[in-house]
Amino acid sequence: MRAALMWTINDFPAYGMVSGWSTHGKLACPYCMENNKAFTLTNGGKASFFDCHRHFLPHNHRYRKNRKDFFVGRVENDVAPPRLSGEELFDVVSEYGEIVFGLQSGKQKFPGFGLTHNWVKRSIF
Repeated sequence: MRAALMWTINDFPAYGMVSGWSTHGKLACPYCMENNKAFTLTNGGKASFFDCHRHFLPHNHRYRKNRKDFFVGRVENDVAPPRLSGEELFDVVSEYGEIVFGLQSGKQKFPGFGLTHNWVKRSIF
């Protein structure tokens, strides 16, 4: 017997559990990955994604040129990061070893977690 999952409706934290990409911290955006523009707030120390996703808008969109309502004086000219295909994403994830789950496993993380990537496990799909 074969089964297929057509789609799921999730909130953002559940998306992280299903995909294997941690949706917390400075590298939380699963589309930008390590190419994000998040910054840490000086007083609170939390990651902020304010004005980080205007580069996904079309180049002629009026919000890209808006200097008043986003970061003051900043025009967005960057292009969006490339979307990885399924094969490319699989190649990235397969570079990391297996993580053993269970009570005996202890705390395990892939090398570079939180610095160069946010992978916590391989996707269940």
